[in-house]
Amino acid sequence: MTNRNAKKDEASGMTSSFLIPYSAFRIPVWVERKKIKHTHLSVFPPDARVHVSAPIDLSDADLRSFIVSKVPWIRRQIEIVLSQPRQSRREYESGENVYLFGKRYRLVVRKSDTAFDMRTEGRNIVMEGRGLETRDSREAQMIAWYREELKRVLTRIVAKCAEVAKEKDVTFEVRRMRNRWGSCNARRRRIAFNLALARVPVRCIEYVVFHELAHLAVPNHSVLFERRLRQLMPRWRDARKELNDFIALPLPNG
Repeated sequence: MTNRNAKKDEASGMTSSFLIPYSAFRIPVWVERKKIKHTHLSVFPPDARVHVSAPIDLSDADLRSFIVSKVPWIRRQIEIVLSQPRQSRREYESGENVYLFGKRYRLVVRKSDTAFDMRTEGRNIVMEGRGLETRDSREAQMIAWYREELKRVLTRIVAKCAEVAKEKDVTFEVRRMRNRWGSCNARRRRIAFNLALARVPVRCIEYVVFHELAHLAVPNHSVLFERRLRQLMPRWRDARKELNDFIALPLPNG
């Protein structure tokens, strides 16, 4: 069943949703219409969100038939994603696991009267100094540190990838993004990257950078876009799968 705005969504390229009956429950499937030739189905961690990218001209009936035919696969993927171990809400206390560029570290919090400092020490990420008495203050420091670390790594990666792509005068920013790893403003030649990339492997970050650089030449996700991305990163599909499969706690909502 489509939602009541499905026709409007199909015409404009906006998102819609389906509820697919199966056994004793229904599966919500989020659909995004794009200028593409083929339909792509994904189940994203950490909450097993089911997402479909579909051609704009594909009818609702054909799309629903496609999704129904994939329900057994969807169920298996949901079970796999939800079976992966996850931690509960973070308190940002010593002993918690945190991720930085795909590697897992142990958080060490040292409260003292000295000036605040945060750094890696071996397999630990150390947060020490004043102003760490509350969870919110520790969370704010963690987010600020992630932002600076990601900017540092992106400065190098964007420069390297832009040289490969022969793209000049590209700037970037880091911000909180709910549903995208990145977005590109081709007119301004400016790319926005999701702060959550600070947690994923560097190879995955390179994929996102190449993906957004490809949008400078091709604004949609057409065959031309995939051709351009393949020129820049021949094994981009492997990197995309690694990114989507990477399980790390989502960034806090604060």
